Amino acid sequence: MDVGVIGGSGYGGAELLRLLAGHPAFKVRVVAGGRTAGQPIGDVFPHLAATPLADERIVTADADDLRDCAVVFAATPHEVSLELLPALLGEGRTVVDLSGAFRLPAAQFDEWYGIGHTAPELTPAVYGLPELWRAELPGAELIAGPGCYPTAALLALAPLAGLVAEGPIVVSGMSGWSGAGRGLRDDLHASHAHGNVAPYGAPRHRHTPEIAQQFAALGGPAARVSFVPHLVPMTRGEVVTCTAPLRDGVTGAGLRDAVADRYGDEPFVTVLSAGTWPQSTHVVGANTAHVAVAVDERARTAIAACALDNLVKGAAGQAIQAANVATGTAETAGLPIAGLYP
Repeated sequence: MDVGVIGGSGYGGAELLRLLAGHPAFKVRVVAGGRTAGQPIGDVFPHLAATPLADERIVTADADDLRDCAVVFAATPHEVSLELLPALLGEGRTVVDLSGAFRLPAAQFDEWYGIGHTAPELTPAVYGLPELWRAELPGAELIAGPGCYPTAALLALAPLAGLVAEGPIVVSGMSGWSGAGRGLRDDLHASHAHGNVAPYGAPRHRHTPEIAQQFAALGGPAARVSFVPHLVPMTRGEVVTCTAPLRDGVTGAGLRDAVADRYGDEPFVTVLSAGTWPQSTHVVGANTAHVAVAVDERARTAIAACALDNLVKGAAGQAIQAANVATGTAETAGLPIAGLYP
């Protein structure tokens, strides 16, 4: 199955290419990028030099170049996705967008992203989190890949949908530098970021409505979500911890049973035993999420945590997983389950 990748210059695009290089059913035919157009992939990303993609040259993004691709992945800023992707729809291909362009209804996008949506009829697209919306993916033409933080938060919160009371849900996230992308910023300079932890984006981070909207769609109470992300000194990896008020009578054992029931058959979600909490290093390089829950009896709150690799399960790997389901390919095809150790 021929595949195109738009955004082959950034971290998300690089991770797509790394994973797709070993995919048994998807064959990369077109790689499009901006500042790296004209360069061989092996020069731009030396870690791909031993793959069959190494000598392929990155081209300027053009919808016409992607017409023969059955699947197109877009690891692009939302403005670029809005400009390019509508022209690729309606011809039977599957388009998976890793940006925020199609995750929210257009009015919410306008409010949280600060620009007018140019294709409101396409919003919201099918949400590409297979563990929670697998039934909607087969045959989908446009799939909105979730943000890395919403992926972790929703995997942690989903089993709690019928167990938590109305009230504020607090989501605290920590992610490595790669989550900020490949572009240069002062706060990402080594002299600033090394040994430093800093919150950012609060109280109006763009992922906030995404978490609230999807949790409500799972049957959770209308939630006021307070989300605070943190930049932590590591290259990749992410841990999100959520707290929510519990309904009367809910116990820690009941909470753990709900999580086990939800994810017992999921190949990419591991439910940790009671008293064990997710760690970012255990999932680096894998399309796997580790989830754990507990009850704080003193505060009558649920605590749910999830660790994942922000570039794999939080972006490129999950996009491939969703495309696998959408195209009838084995869901686990081309995706690593085991993390790197040490």
